[in-house]
Amino acid sequence: MALRAQMVSLSARGFSAPEIAQIHDCAEATVYKWIDRFDKEGPSGLYDREREGRSPKIDEEAEEELKRLLETTPPEEGENASRWTAPRLARHLEETLGIEVHPETVRRALRRLGFSWTRPRRQLPPTDGEEYQRRMAKVVEAIAEVGTETTVLFEDETEIKRFPPLRRMWQPIGQQRAVDVPSKNEDFAFYGVVDVLEGGAFVERYPKEISEHTIAFLKSVLGRTTGRVLLIWDQARWHTSGKVSDWIDQHDRLEVLLLPPRSPETNPIEDLWREMKRAVAACLERSLDRLEEACLQFLDRQTSDDILRIMGLSAV
Repeated sequence: MALRAQMVSLSARGFSAPEIAQIHDCAEATVYKWIDRFDKEGPSGLYDREREGRSPKIDEEAEEELKRLLETTPPEEGENASRWTAPRLARHLEETLGIEVHPETVRRALRRLGFSWTRPRRQLPPTDGEEYQRRMAKVVEAIAEVGTETTVLFEDETEIKRFPPLRRMWQPIGQQRAVDVPSKNEDFAFYGVVDVLEGGAFVERYPKEISEHTIAFLKSVLGRTTGRVLLIWDQARWHTSGKVSDWIDQHDRLEVLLLPPRSPETNPIEDLWREMKRAVAACLERSLDRLEEACLQFLDRQTSDDILRIMGLSAV
């Protein structure tokens, strides 16, 4: 359409058909055809005519078979493979329906049917509905009953790795930016708490998540707070170990509640970790010390209202 419109425009500006044909590297007859079509029909004449053509190789029956297959896994259909690829689907159509088709034709059909070649997502095992409701009701009730002397904290850990997570970014077309890969994917853990009533956040770096580091972090938390502390966290083994439980039992200021298992969406600090990593840890290779510094700078820049907004609690 663009080329045909350019031919008409050049003709209107005084270029001859041979000159236009040379510019567009086409036959003079092609130029005459589209100029004549435009003169008779106007802009609509530059569109392709309706044409019957040959019947599509992937007909309605084949489309239904493709949709059915993509609801299954290859082993369910007797294939020794982990996923359905276009060549594998093309072979299946030939073997089951007698339709001989190129894999690229299969790809076009899949896009037409609303499928795309993308990564799946991981899914945690289902949680016990009754236990989920019971634990969440207990958390909500405990928060509702706290007085002004109580600090309500959600706690969690996140790993920071030198190997940079790659995220989409603006790049010159055809010039994909290279991100250096470190020779060793070192990492460390941030232990953190957020005050869901006031919006403050406090984090400390540790080599990894273990009971001893959990206790050290809890000591820091108690040292930074006064009065009673209601701490809410998940059921990670370094939270529920005997060593940590014994330490908690010796500190009357601290009350701990466990979130439902395999339910990261119930902990609002997860949103803060996600935003922090998106802002400072993606697409850049940095030393561990620089990563820590960048993360802490990000957190320091966030006001209490910013933190509540990131966690979706700005209305609390």
